[in-house]
Amino acid sequence: MNTKEICIIKRDGKREDFSAVKISNAIGKAFEATGLNDHRTLIEEITQRVILQINQPTIGVEDIQDIVETELMKVQPEVAKKYIIYRQWRNTERERKTQIKHIMDGIVAIDKNDVNLSNANMSSHTPAGQMMTFASEITKDYTYKYLLPKKYAEAHQLGDIHIHDLDYYPTKTTTCIQYDLDDLFERGFHTKNGSIRTPQSIQSYATLATIIFQTNQNEQHGGQAIPAFDFFMAKGVLKSYQKAVTSILSFYLEVKGETTVKEESLSEAIHQYLISIEPNSEMKKGLVKALQASAITINAEELEHILHKAYAQTRKETHQAMEGFIHNLNTMHSRGGNQVVFSSINYGTDTSAEGRMVIEELLKATVEGLGQRGEVPVFPIQIFKIKDGVSYSEADYQLAIQDFDAALEGKIQFEAPNFDLFLKACRTTAKALFPNFMFLDTPFNQHEKWDKNDPKRYRYELATMGCRTRVFENLNGEKTSLGRGNLSFTTMNLPRLAIEARIKAENMAEHTHPTAIEQLAKDIFLQSVHEMSELIAEQLYSRYQYQRTALARQFPFMMSNNVWKGGGSLNPNDEVGDTLKQGTLGIGFIGGHNAMVALYGQGHGHNRKAWETLYEAIEEMNKVADEYKQKYHLNYSVLATPAEGLSGRFTRMDKRKYGLIPGVTDRDYYVNSFHVDVKEPISIIEKIKCEAPFHALTRGGHITYVELDGEAQKNIKAIAKIVKVMHDEGIGYGSINHPVDTCHNCGYKGVIYDKCPICNSENIMRMRRITGYLTGDLNSWNSAKRAEEKDRVKHG
Repeated sequence: MNTKEICIIKRDGKREDFSAVKISNAIGKAFEATGLNDHRTLIEEITQRVILQINQPTIGVEDIQDIVETELMKVQPEVAKKYIIYRQWRNTERERKTQIKHIMDGIVAIDKNDVNLSNANMSSHTPAGQMMTFASEITKDYTYKYLLPKKYAEAHQLGDIHIHDLDYYPTKTTTCIQYDLDDLFERGFHTKNGSIRTPQSIQSYATLATIIFQTNQNEQHGGQAIPAFDFFMAKGVLKSYQKAVTSILSFYLEVKGETTVKEESLSEAIHQYLISIEPNSEMKKGLVKALQASAITINAEELEHILHKAYAQTRKETHQAMEGFIHNLNTMHSRGGNQVVFSSINYGTDTSAEGRMVIEELLKATVEGLGQRGEVPVFPIQIFKIKDGVSYSEADYQLAIQDFDAALEGKIQFEAPNFDLFLKACRTTAKALFPNFMFLDTPFNQHEKWDKNDPKRYRYELATMGCRTRVFENLNGEKTSLGRGNLSFTTMNLPRLAIEARIKAENMAEHTHPTAIEQLAKDIFLQSVHEMSELIAEQLYSRYQYQRTALARQFPFMMSNNVWKGGGSLNPNDEVGDTLKQGTLGIGFIGGHNAMVALYGQGHGHNRKAWETLYEAIEEMNKVADEYKQKYHLNYSVLATPAEGLSGRFTRMDKRKYGLIPGVTDRDYYVNSFHVDVKEPISIIEKIKCEAPFHALTRGGHITYVELDGEAQKNIKAIAKIVKVMHDEGIGYGSINHPVDTCHNCGYKGVIYDKCPICNSENIMRMRRITGYLTGDLNSWNSAKRAEEKDRVKHG
């Protein structure tokens, strides 16, 4: 065959003309490496024999090299060996230039890059952190090549969508879970090394809660939450109180000389009559009579003194338990890379004396913070549940505002039994950024079965993962947050859809009025949102089908202990199958603001057309979610994606593809979900009103936050006013950000600019919220989130 007719296909798929010179040069280098020189004639003969072997118009580089090896082996085996070694070395050199090699190099060198900083809760420079990052990147590559259907792999790699937690894809695990701790505590549970009995004190309740967090963390890739922390811990408080009364009474009787009284009989009577840490007169009378019937002489005054001592001891123990709970969750590294548990707790609606004590002492321990200098605890993410008539009322709010200092000091009697705890929660938020606030009376958060007289009403109260994931509605079981979680979620690149829509509209109508182009672009955009939502819905179903094939023994704690409801009925070698049907599948999105700028030149914060278009786009996502609920009978929902690593990935890709578009691709990040641009000047009330309607459309999870300037702890009333606005405007879940800075050298706390005002140190810890949780060092954030944090304006 004429060599001019031969086309070479290179390794990257590109084509080039055949060159005999390149073949003879490669053979010549192999001769030289063997120490054989002046063999030009033989080299040319071998080259010609290689050419004669080529009998097709196109041939790959690797195929030519195979022929060269064969021909060399016929005449010069030693040279052939050198050629093979050279070829292998060249392949290694090429591999060194690939993306995965560069990533590995960055991990080894602990570079400060976005791979190493993809998770602000992980120390990627530690040995275990490096191993986690190595494994993550290699597993993603494996998933792309061998597990993902081609169209979904391409959509992800091209940046149309982002399939979250691809490194965990092969494990078939789910994202998150919300614990039914009451069930776990009453039944007891087991870990790999043994069984745990029902706890008998508040210290044990709190400690076992952290153990459950830590154990299950390794069976999922997301966060863990306790939906009703106050209700679940309340039993522990009562048990500690009853033990304290028994112990003190026993000691008192011994001092009096009544040595024949057995502590077991005392305990039995106390458990029967003291069913509250604030017993009423009937309980006390009943206990006195029961004791007297057992020939134990004690009068009401003596008992009152004993109960007072027991109450004080119980409060102290409860405080220590809450303090230990917080300290443990900030120090127990349950995953590689010094990761502590992504933990969240919801509370605020238990009106029992025991539940209230839990909340009070938890808030105190949060304010006290960690260590000698009272560092703000990053975990658990705390969520205070606002419920009308329970933890909030309009009348109580108006009463408190009239004399806020007196209200904070407990000098005012309120009608809602936990309104005083709401005020204390506001004070804690002003100091420690937590708790956030969940609004149970927002229409889409209500539950028709909720009854204030139901002792287990928490089953019908919405709870959330602190980052924002919401699990509530259920096609396949009880509508509740308990024992359920998210299966997986995937995010669409909303700005790209808007950019493409605008380009298409302008090409289709070159000389049309701008308004007509806008309308056409909007129509194309909404259609593309619908189609992309369908693609994501199918991809989520594909992943769900894969997750179903996991064996129960892959999740020994979560399934065998019935942490994920239904898992307890499975044998270890059973597939999890339909057990997962109660989980949720999230169709996520990012960059609502940027998308609107691409369409209208302005974001939705102050442009009504942009706001309405974004609203309609999320409605389209919900139409698809509803369609797929019916199609597969699964819990599809729309999620306002909590983007950490993703916030910069889409932007980098779109910047390369479309260039710099002002307000769209000209920063290092896309603005999260439906949030108003972090740089946009907007008042607190305007921001809340703008974002609140989107909460009803994003039932897979959402959050609205506002940024305060100055030291919030000096203006707790402002926190309460903001929460009221959120409550009145229909926010589902909200938080309040403000600067919390601490000098590492002297411990000074306050708003610190460049240097500490006390000791002039520049060694400052700057506590900030990233996607729903806190971090104590901005250096652990990736470049996109650091840029976003820098751009955040304060909301006046």
